[in-house]
Amino acid sequence: MDKTESHPARNTVIGTVVGGILLSFWAPFRDILIAGASWLWATLKSVGVWLASAQSIYGWVLIILVFLSLPTCFKLLSIPFRNKEPDFEDLYRSDHLFGADWHWSYRNGDINNLWCLCPTCKSELVYSEIQPDPYSFNHNRKEPRVDFICERCDLTRCTLNGSRSYALERIKREIRRKIRSGEWRPESLVNDNCHASR
Repeated sequence: MDKTESHPARNTVIGTVVGGILLSFWAPFRDILIAGASWLWATLKSVGVWLASAQSIYGWVLIILVFLSLPTCFKLLSIPFRNKEPDFEDLYRSDHLFGADWHWSYRNGDINNLWCLCPTCKSELVYSEIQPDPYSFNHNRKEPRVDFICERCDLTRCTLNGSRSYALERIKREIRRKIRSGEWRPESLVNDNCHASR
């Protein structure tokens, strides 16, 4: 059951009391308003006199220059709030290269902590360096190589020519090549840039 109570006498008394309180503050408030309006009018008049006065540069020219510089000021002030486009150091920290998943970090722009994982089970791969004996007749002109092996899957996931350090440098060269050519970019980032350029 909706029960609305109305007390016209009470509402009238409250309105009268609030009105009386407002009227008691009106005189000082009115003086403040008058003082503020007269100060604003005096300031506008002095600006108008300054704009019309004879100077080495006219005041209106300065005002136009200030208005023309406002877009540049807004642009400079908005620089810290802009969304920075993600850099390769933020996004490109792993890739599938030569049969293994390689992961790394960056330190002062250099590739650090480079190592590989098995693409199937994500286990860290171990390496085996094979150095054929050049004085043996059984080496059949084999080159030194490094095998990166998954112990869990019992498979060789990546084989690279040279020593371990040469193989890791080859991976770093491939990463740097992809950064220079732009191949490192994920598809979502490439598509976003294509839509933004249209």
